[in-house]
Amino acid sequence: MADDNAILPGSIPGIILVTHGRFGEELIRSAEMIVGAMESVRALSLMPGMEPDDFLAAVKTALESMPEGSLLISDLFGGTPANVSAAISTTRNIGAVSGLSLSMLIEAASSRMALRGEALAEAVVQAGRNNCRNILAQLRGIDSV
Repeated sequence: MADDNAILPGSIPGIILVTHGRFGEELIRSAEMIVGAMESVRALSLMPGMEPDDFLAAVKTALESMPEGSLLISDLFGGTPANVSAAISTTRNIGAVSGLSLSMLIEAASSRMALRGEALAEAVVQAGRNNCRNILAQLRGIDSV
């Protein structure tokens, strides 16, 4: 099925990091050390004792100010932030991926200038895959060439 939102005709999609604890907030700070300030990027933190319904409501509220084709990136597949993302993505035109990393956030922030929706989500997942490496094995491969 074609993704009607793959090419960005209007406003830039927002990015919301949904994480256990303050991981997302710190990841934004780390990414900004590399790429500079990122607009429309937020982190929502699931804190100890917080009810999943309250977290769901907070994510929905944050998405209200973001255009269609925005992206939720959660830290851990199967955790509450990912489950909240899954629930919201079935009712709104947004992307949702899990496995949050610094490389995925940087890819999302740069690719959203040209992509949105499912195409943006796939670019972000691919960045996560491409940056997961056994460094020693990579170095051995370079040495054998």
